[in-house]
Amino acid sequence: MHKELQDILGLLRGHEARLALATLLRVEGSSYRRPGSRLLTDGEQVLRGSLSGGCLEGEVLGRAKEVLADGLPRLLRYDLRGEADLVWGSGSGCEGVLDILVERLDPAAPPAWVAWSEEVLRDRHPLRLATSLKDGFPCRRLRESEAPGDEEILEIIPPPISLWILGASDDSRPLVHLAKGLGWKVGLLDHRPAFARAERFPEADRVLSGHPVQRVPELGLDRRSAVVLMTHNYLKDLEALRLLGESGAGYFGLMGSRARSAKMVAELAVEGIHLGDRLHSPVGLDLGAEDPETIALAVLAEIQASFQDRAGGPLRAARTPVSAP
Repeated sequence: MHKELQDILGLLRGHEARLALATLLRVEGSSYRRPGSRLLTDGEQVLRGSLSGGCLEGEVLGRAKEVLADGLPRLLRYDLRGEADLVWGSGSGCEGVLDILVERLDPAAPPAWVAWSEEVLRDRHPLRLATSLKDGFPCRRLRESEAPGDEEILEIIPPPISLWILGASDDSRPLVHLAKGLGWKVGLLDHRPAFARAERFPEADRVLSGHPVQRVPELGLDRRSAVVLMTHNYLKDLEALRLLGESGAGYFGLMGSRARSAKMVAELAVEGIHLGDRLHSPVGLDLGAEDPETIALAVLAEIQASFQDRAGGPLRAARTPVSAP
């Protein structure tokens, strides 16, 4: 949902008139969207985002007009369980209870939480945003802990995923493009200066030249960082894996065959370096990918599943509610 939040903040900065923002704070049961989903509107049309499969947007737009008129935030509850879903129009099958906050935003004087959210996206640190429900007047505040207070709903906005691609060949381009479409931070590193040029990857946030031993320690890898090795050079990939094993990266994927990966793992084990389950090789989900674009899709899907602690299988086989984090 980082891309949705990025786009909403961008629209707010570029707008002059007041806007209304609806945020899905809490879900009991199943829902088309997860908590943290947002919808931005000028009162006449949706500018960005969604809250449901279409069953609530019209109703929320009507309430947004009220908020724009009087400036008072509303905390709305919609029960879509059973046949009640049909009351709202579409029968989308949400089968849940949704709590939605609608608040007015003034681009000339945005609330403090807007700046806090911008810091999350820019500096990649988590944000704990508590919505107080006391006295029937919702308000936002920062929370230091992950435990909500009485009559509060806590929304934790994690930092966007940081993806580093080691290898700046042409087959890296779809990976950059799709990852940026998801709102991720994307960087490339290549030991060949002729390949590691910003003009070859205009969508990337950073493009670095240098050998892994020189550059990997300065990438600032953390548990929300993923690294995909696609240098197609055995020694460079081995050099990078040696450093990644000691880094804080939450995921690293190695392009290539199982035999190639097993050989590297064995060599590093002799050195006392054990990569554990952070290493994914061959990288990507089994989607039948055959070209750079579908390979990129398979790789990013696996990274997303890994950071959400999911297996990456079909939703029909999942035993948790669709909206569960």
